[in-house]
Amino acid sequence: MPEPRTGERAPELEAFMDGLRKLRTRAGEPSFRKMAAKSGAVSHATLHLTVTGTRLQPWETVREFVRACDGDEEEWHARWQGVQLVLSADREPEPAPRWRSKSFLVPLALVLVAAIAAVVVILLPGEQDTPAPPHHGDSSRFVADVTIPDETVVKPGTQFVKVWELENTGTVEWRKRYLRRTDLPVAPGACRTPDRIPVNDTPPRGRVQVTVTVSTPPNAPVDCKVFWKMVDEQDRELFPSSRPIYFSVLVRA
Repeated sequence: MPEPRTGERAPELEAFMDGLRKLRTRAGEPSFRKMAAKSGAVSHATLHLTVTGTRLQPWETVREFVRACDGDEEEWHARWQGVQLVLSADREPEPAPRWRSKSFLVPLALVLVAAIAAVVVILLPGEQDTPAPPHHGDSSRFVADVTIPDETVVKPGTQFVKVWELENTGTVEWRKRYLRRTDLPVAPGACRTPDRIPVNDTPPRGRVQVTVTVSTPPNAPVDCKVFWKMVDEQDRELFPSSRPIYFSVLVRA
Protein backbone atom coordinates (compact mmCIF):
# COMPACT_ATOMS: atom_id res chain seq x y z
CA MET A 1 0.00 0.00 0.00
CA PRO A 2 1.49 3.38 -0.96
CA GLU A 3 2.24 5.70 1.94
CA PRO A 4 -0.09 8.72 2.15
CA ARG A 5 1.33 12.04 1.05
CA THR A 6 2.38 14.34 3.87
CA GLY A 7 -0.21 16.91 2.79
CA GLU A 8 -3.03 14.45 3.56
CA ARG A 9 -2.22 14.56 7.28
CA ALA A 10 -2.73 17.36 9.76
CA PRO A 11 0.61 19.08 10.53
CA GLU A 12 0.38 18.05 14.19
CA LEU A 13 -0.17 14.41 13.22
CA GLU A 14 2.70 14.50 10.73
CA ALA A 15 5.05 15.89 13.41
CA PHE A 16 3.95 13.18 15.83
CA MET A 17 4.50 10.41 13.26
CA ASP A 18 7.88 11.85 12.34
CA GLY A 19 8.88 11.66 15.99
CA LEU A 20 7.84 7.99 16.12
CA ARG A 21 9.86 7.26 12.97
CA LYS A 22 12.93 8.82 14.58
CA LEU A 23 12.33 6.79 17.75
CA ARG A 24 12.33 3.62 15.61
CA THR A 25 15.52 4.77 13.86
CA ARG A 26 17.27 5.31 17.21
CA ALA A 27 16.20 1.79 18.20
CA GLY A 28 18.04 0.40 15.17
CA GLU A 29 15.12 0.36 12.73
CA PRO A 30 13.69 -3.04 13.74
CA SER A 31 11.26 -4.50 11.22
CA PHE A 32 7.57 -4.11 12.00
CA ARG A 33 7.31 -7.89 12.26
CA LYS A 34 10.03 -7.91 14.94
CA MET A 35 8.28 -5.07 16.74
CA ALA A 36 4.98 -6.98 16.65
CA ALA A 37 6.69 -10.10 17.98
CA LYS A 38 8.22 -8.08 20.82
CA SER A 39 4.86 -6.50 21.61
CA GLY A 40 2.71 -9.61 21.37
CA ALA A 41 -0.39 -7.39 21.43
CA VAL A 42 -0.72 -5.87 17.94
CA SER A 43 0.03 -6.93 14.37
CA HIS A 44 2.89 -5.64 12.25
CA ALA A 45 0.35 -4.06 9.87
CA THR A 46 -1.20 -2.07 12.72
CA LEU A 47 2.22 -0.87 13.88
CA HIS A 48 3.00 0.18 10.30
CA LEU A 49 -0.17 2.29 10.20
CA THR A 50 1.00 4.13 13.31
CA VAL A 51 3.59 5.98 11.21
CA THR A 52 2.03 5.81 7.72
CA GLY A 53 -1.73 6.22 8.15
CA THR A 54 -3.86 9.34 7.85
CA ARG A 55 -5.38 9.09 11.33
CA LEU A 56 -4.02 9.15 14.86
CA GLN A 57 -3.99 5.58 16.16
CA PRO A 58 -5.42 4.73 19.61
CA TRP A 59 -3.03 5.16 22.52
CA GLU A 60 -2.99 1.38 23.11
CA THR A 61 -1.49 0.92 19.63
CA VAL A 62 0.98 3.81 19.96
CA ARG A 63 2.03 2.47 23.35
CA GLU A 64 2.98 -0.88 21.83
CA PHE A 65 5.00 0.93 19.14
CA VAL A 66 6.85 2.93 21.82
CA ARG A 67 7.46 -0.17 23.95
CA ALA A 68 8.85 -2.08 20.97
CA CYS A 69 11.35 0.77 20.44
CA ASP A 70 12.20 1.08 24.16
CA GLY A 71 10.75 4.60 24.28
CA ASP A 72 9.51 6.59 27.26
CA GLU A 73 5.80 5.72 27.62
CA GLU A 74 4.99 8.68 29.87
CA GLU A 75 6.57 11.17 27.45
CA TRP A 76 4.85 9.69 24.40
CA HIS A 77 1.48 9.47 26.14
CA ALA A 78 1.71 13.20 26.81
CA ARG A 79 2.59 13.82 23.16
CA TRP A 80 -0.30 11.63 22.00
CA GLN A 81 -2.75 13.48 24.26
CA GLY A 82 -1.56 16.81 22.86
CA VAL A 83 -2.12 15.72 19.26
CA GLN A 84 -5.50 14.20 20.10
CA LEU A 85 -6.56 17.47 21.72
CA VAL A 86 -5.62 19.49 18.65
CA LEU A 87 -7.22 17.07 16.18
CA SER A 88 -10.41 16.87 18.23
CA ALA A 89 -10.65 20.65 18.36
CA ASP A 90 -10.25 20.84 14.57
CA ARG A 91 -12.72 18.04 13.90
CA GLU A 92 -15.52 18.87 16.33
CA PRO A 93 -15.71 22.61 17.00
CA GLU A 94 -18.33 23.44 19.60
CA PRO A 95 -21.12 25.62 18.17
CA ALA A 96 -21.43 28.98 19.88
CA PRO A 97 -24.69 29.78 21.68
CA ARG A 98 -26.92 32.10 19.65
CA TRP A 99 -27.03 34.76 22.34
CA ARG A 100 -23.29 35.42 22.14
CA SER A 101 -22.26 38.35 20.03
CA LYS A 102 -19.54 38.21 17.39
CA SER A 103 -17.49 40.72 19.35
CA PHE A 104 -17.33 38.19 22.19
CA LEU A 105 -16.66 35.11 20.04
CA VAL A 106 -13.67 36.52 18.15
CA PRO A 107 -11.43 37.10 21.20
CA LEU A 108 -12.61 33.79 22.69
CA ALA A 109 -11.55 31.96 19.51
CA LEU A 110 -8.15 33.67 19.62
CA VAL A 111 -7.67 32.56 23.23
CA LEU A 112 -8.54 28.95 22.34
CA VAL A 113 -6.15 28.92 19.37
CA ALA A 114 -3.33 30.31 21.53
CA ALA A 115 -3.99 27.71 24.23
CA ILE A 116 -3.95 24.83 21.73
CA ALA A 117 -0.75 26.13 20.15
CA ALA A 118 0.87 26.29 23.59
CA VAL A 119 -0.08 22.66 24.25
CA VAL A 120 1.47 21.57 20.95
CA VAL A 121 4.71 23.45 21.67
CA ILE A 122 4.97 21.94 25.16
CA LEU A 123 3.96 18.38 24.30
CA LEU A 124 5.60 18.05 20.91
CA PRO A 125 9.19 19.25 21.41
CA GLY A 126 11.37 18.45 18.44
CA GLU A 127 14.55 20.47 18.73
CA GLN A 128 16.63 17.53 19.94
CA ASP A 129 15.38 15.36 17.06
CA THR A 130 15.71 17.93 14.29
CA PRO A 131 17.97 16.62 11.52
CA ALA A 132 20.76 18.80 10.23
CA PRO A 133 20.05 20.80 7.08
CA PRO A 134 20.70 18.42 4.17
CA HIS A 135 23.81 18.96 2.10
CA HIS A 136 23.23 18.24 -1.57
CA GLY A 137 25.43 15.33 -2.58
CA ASP A 138 26.19 14.17 0.99
CA SER A 139 26.19 10.38 1.38
CA SER A 140 28.04 7.58 3.13
CA ARG A 141 28.68 3.84 2.89
CA PHE A 142 29.64 1.24 5.47
CA VAL A 143 32.77 -0.57 4.28
CA ALA A 144 33.79 -3.11 6.90
CA ASP A 145 34.19 -4.18 10.52
CA VAL A 146 37.94 -3.75 10.91
CA THR A 147 38.00 -5.35 14.37
CA ILE A 148 35.62 -7.44 16.51
CA PRO A 149 33.29 -9.16 14.02
CA ASP A 150 29.64 -9.51 14.99
CA GLU A 151 28.87 -12.11 17.68
CA THR A 152 32.47 -12.13 18.96
CA VAL A 153 32.64 -13.64 22.47
CA VAL A 154 34.27 -11.33 25.03
CA LYS A 155 34.91 -11.60 28.77
CA PRO A 156 32.90 -9.66 31.39
CA GLY A 157 34.60 -6.71 33.06
CA THR A 158 37.07 -6.15 30.21
CA GLN A 159 37.66 -3.65 27.43
CA PHE A 160 38.02 -4.00 23.68
CA VAL A 161 38.48 -1.59 20.79
CA LYS A 162 35.94 -1.64 17.98
CA VAL A 163 36.90 -0.16 14.60
CA TRP A 164 34.64 0.43 11.59
CA GLU A 165 35.62 1.69 8.15
CA LEU A 166 33.29 4.14 6.39
CA GLU A 167 33.44 5.75 2.97
CA ASN A 168 32.39 9.27 2.02
CA THR A 169 30.56 8.41 -1.20
CA GLY A 170 29.23 11.93 -1.79
CA THR A 171 30.62 15.25 -2.95
CA VAL A 172 30.59 17.00 0.46
CA GLU A 173 33.65 17.00 2.72
CA TRP A 174 32.98 15.59 6.19
CA ARG A 175 34.10 18.07 8.84
CA LYS A 176 33.50 18.02 12.61
CA ARG A 177 31.33 14.92 12.52
CA TYR A 178 30.67 12.24 15.11
CA LEU A 179 28.99 8.90 15.63
CA ARG A 180 26.40 9.14 18.42
CA ARG A 181 25.11 6.17 20.36
CA THR A 182 21.34 5.80 19.80
CA ASP A 183 20.26 4.09 23.03
CA LEU A 184 21.00 6.94 25.44
CA PRO A 185 20.72 6.91 28.39
CA VAL A 186 22.50 3.57 28.58
CA ALA A 187 20.63 0.90 30.51
CA PRO A 188 22.26 -0.73 33.57
CA GLY A 189 24.14 -3.89 32.68
CA ALA A 190 24.84 -2.81 29.10
CA CYS A 191 28.21 -2.33 27.45
CA ARG A 192 29.61 1.13 28.25
CA THR A 193 31.05 3.54 25.68
CA PRO A 194 31.36 7.30 25.19
CA ASP A 195 28.05 8.88 24.14
CA ARG A 196 29.62 9.94 20.86
CA ILE A 197 32.94 9.44 19.10
CA PRO A 198 34.71 11.68 16.57
CA VAL A 199 34.90 10.97 12.85
CA ASN A 200 38.08 12.36 11.32
CA ASP A 201 37.60 14.91 8.53
CA THR A 202 37.15 12.97 5.30
CA PRO A 203 37.18 14.25 1.69
CA PRO A 204 34.73 13.03 -0.95
CA ARG A 205 35.53 9.45 -2.05
CA GLY A 206 37.80 9.12 0.97
CA ARG A 207 37.64 6.41 3.61
CA VAL A 208 37.92 6.80 7.37
CA GLN A 209 38.30 4.41 10.29
CA VAL A 210 36.25 5.20 13.39
CA THR A 211 37.30 3.78 16.75
CA VAL A 212 35.45 3.30 20.04
CA THR A 213 36.63 1.74 23.31
CA VAL A 214 33.99 -0.54 24.83
CA SER A 215 33.79 -1.68 28.47
CA THR A 216 31.85 -4.88 29.02
CA PRO A 217 29.54 -5.29 32.05
CA PRO A 218 30.86 -7.22 35.06
CA ASN A 219 28.15 -9.86 34.89
CA ALA A 220 27.48 -12.50 32.24
CA PRO A 221 25.83 -13.68 30.10
CA VAL A 222 24.90 -10.45 28.30
CA ASP A 223 24.37 -9.78 24.59
CA CYS A 224 25.56 -6.28 23.69
CA LYS A 225 24.32 -4.71 20.45
CA VAL A 226 24.89 -0.95 20.25
CA PHE A 227 23.75 1.24 17.34
CA TRP A 228 25.33 4.51 16.15
CA LYS A 229 24.25 7.37 13.84
CA MET A 230 26.36 10.15 12.30
CA VAL A 231 25.73 13.66 13.71
CA ASP A 232 27.23 17.13 13.34
CA GLU A 233 28.81 19.18 16.13
CA GLN A 234 25.32 20.40 17.16
CA ASP A 235 24.37 16.72 17.64
CA ARG A 236 21.90 16.75 14.72
CA GLU A 237 21.51 13.60 12.63
CA LEU A 238 23.05 13.88 9.18
CA PHE A 239 21.51 10.79 7.56
CA PRO A 240 18.19 10.30 9.42
CA SER A 241 16.80 7.85 6.86
CA SER A 242 19.89 5.63 6.67
CA ARG A 243 20.45 2.51 8.73
CA PRO A 244 22.72 2.84 11.78
CA ILE A 245 26.02 1.03 12.13
CA TYR A 246 26.54 -1.15 15.18
CA PHE A 247 28.69 -3.63 17.04
CA SER A 248 27.37 -6.87 18.49
CA VAL A 249 29.25 -8.97 21.04
CA LEU A 250 28.41 -11.84 23.39
CA VAL A 251 29.65 -11.30 26.95
CA ARG A 252 30.40 -14.71 28.42
CA ALA A 253 32.35 -15.79 31.49
